[in-house]
Amino acid sequence: GCQIMKKSIFLEDENAVWLKGNIHSHTVFSDGHWTPEEMKEAYKRHGYDFLAVTDHDTYTDTRMLTDDTFTMIQGFELWGNAGNDKDIHVNFLWADKIDGIEPGQKMTLPERTGKVSLDLCYRLREKGCYVMLNHPHWSLLTSPEVEDENPYHAVEIINYATEWLENMGDGSVFWTEMLLRGCKLWNGGSDDNHNGHSPADGDVDSLYCDSFGGFTVVKAADRSPQAIIEAMKAGSFYTSTGPSIYEFYVEDDYVHVVCSPCVRIYINGERRQYQRKLGRHVTEFVTKLKGDEKLIRAECMDAAGRSAYSNPIFFD
Repeated sequence: GCQIMKKSIFLEDENAVWLKGNIHSHTVFSDGHWTPEEMKEAYKRHGYDFLAVTDHDTYTDTRMLTDDTFTMIQGFELWGNAGNDKDIHVNFLWADKIDGIEPGQKMTLPERTGKVSLDLCYRLREKGCYVMLNHPHWSLLTSPEVEDENPYHAVEIINYATEWLENMGDGSVFWTEMLLRGCKLWNGGSDDNHNGHSPADGDVDSLYCDSFGGFTVVKAADRSPQAIIEAMKAGSFYTSTGPSIYEFYVEDDYVHVVCSPCVRIYINGERRQYQRKLGRHVTEFVTKLKGDEKLIRAECMDAAGRSAYSNPIFFD
């Protein structure tokens, strides 16, 4: 067949906008300490463009908080089960309305089994939800416990609150293992913040603050909730604790990465790492593909050890 000249994970649209968001957070309507309004103001002040309130087993409707400068994504976090019945947490995100989910509705499983949980995940995905497997390491989940055939769009590889407060928030190896098995999953990054250690007046100088550390940056057609969800489903985003990725594409057998100043850029495939560029202020890397890759992804690391992870470009 005809060879695609340029293949990118990011939306190819000159009018597209880059939007920074937190896709996993908790308010006073579950076990968080801030109201949705306080959350919105705090994130807006910190340069974010969108926020998803994902209260535990409860849909907190935040649509009325969306305005020209800030977008609210709808969602909730389910206390669910893996196929082997082990406890897991799953995020469901959507733009505006999902059939069968009402504001304030309690979203609990009729019984706590893997089968019931997976059935619900598949059903909500079919209705339009974006489905993310949250903090696998914090959930004490190992990758073999998730089936090749699964209902998830993504795995949360950065969960800032549990990483900062418990050293249990890094899901990147779990995600890599799923990719190596041939599962086509996007990554995801969030704060999962509860704001329990900072007074509600916004004293975010507390060392125990669990906000503003892990985020998702989407390249979307516009600022609407619909465009953001569409971009996430398409993988047109990256996950980061600091650095920015501006370009990631393959053209004529070369892979191109452009990022904010970093000290290390890695290209990973479905085998061991084989391409790298190191330096004091590295902002781009162009390198030839081997030619038999099934997928490639980029990770850009800054001098503070913070990483940005691209989604994979799949070749098959």
